[in-house]
Amino acid sequence: MVLGARGTGKTHWLNEISLANKQSDCLSGIVSINGWIAKNADEKYWEERFNEAENKLLVIDEVEELSKATQAILFEFLSTSNGKYGWNEKKYQCRIVFTSSYEIKTLRDSEEYLLHKFFDRISQLVVYFPSFTEKNGSIWNDFQSTWTKMDFPESEMPDNNFKTWLESNSHKFHGNFRDLDKLAINWRNYVLKGVSKKEILGKVSEDFFSLYHFPEHKSENTNAFFLHEDMDYYGDMQPKFKKFVKDFAKRKYGKLSKAPNGKPLGVPYRTMEGW
Repeated sequence: MVLGARGTGKTHWLNEISLANKQSDCLSGIVSINGWIAKNADEKYWEERFNEAENKLLVIDEVEELSKATQAILFEFLSTSNGKYGWNEKKYQCRIVFTSSYEIKTLRDSEEYLLHKFFDRISQLVVYFPSFTEKNGSIWNDFQSTWTKMDFPESEMPDNNFKTWLESNSHKFHGNFRDLDKLAINWRNYVLKGVSKKEILGKVSEDFFSLYHFPEHKSENTNAFFLHEDMDYYGDMQPKFKKFVKDFAKRKYGKLSKAPNGKPLGVPYRTMEGW
C-alpha cells in the first residue's frame, strides 16, 4: 500500500518505479485502475485486468472506493499459489500496489471503508508519503525542482522572501506538489506581465489563498475516534485519545504552539506536547 494526501507524489513515483523496472526488464509497464470506476467490478473484470497486467505493475488507486463485495472478490484473487494470482486458477504474475489518500487508522480501525481481512491482505508493506503540512524541510528544494520541471528561466526564480513565505505557509498547502505547480505557473505569469519581483509575492499570495489553493481534504472521518470493546481504558483508550487530540491540533493549526490558549477541547498546547 502507498498512502499519502493528494499531491504528495504517489502516482509520480509509481510511474518512475515502473520506468526503472522496465529498463531493467523487471516489469514491462504499468496498468492503473481507479477504485471508483472498479467499485462494483465482478470476477470477469478482474480476470481481464490481471491478464492485462501480466508481468506489469498493477496499481489500484483510491482503494477505499471499492465496494465490500468487490473487496471480497479481490481477496480471493490475491491469495497466491507459487507467487501467482487468480480466481479459479492461479496463473497471473504481476506486482500489485494499492493507493489511498486516507489515513492508515481510517482504513485499519473500522470496516467503514475496507474489510479487515482485505486490509490485512493488502497491507503487508505500507509506504507513506508525508504532506507539506507534516514535513516541510524540503519544500524550497521541491519548489526549485518544480520550477526546473516547468523549464522556466533560472534567472526568474523567486527570491528568499518567497522562500520564507513558502516555509511559513506550508501547513496550508493541502495540494502539496500540485500547489507548487500552481505557484510556479502564477509567478511566471506575473513575470511575463512585467510585474516587478517586489510586487509579485503579494499578488501570488493573494491569488493562491483566494482563488486556487487546494482545499483541506475532509471526505474521510479525520475527526472520528474509533473505540473497540476490547480496549483497556488506561492501557489503550486514554493514550490513543490523547494522541488523537494532539494530531487534530496539528492538522488544524499547523503547529501545537499556534493553537489558541486552551484549545482544542480545553487543552493547553504545552500539555499536548507531553502526550
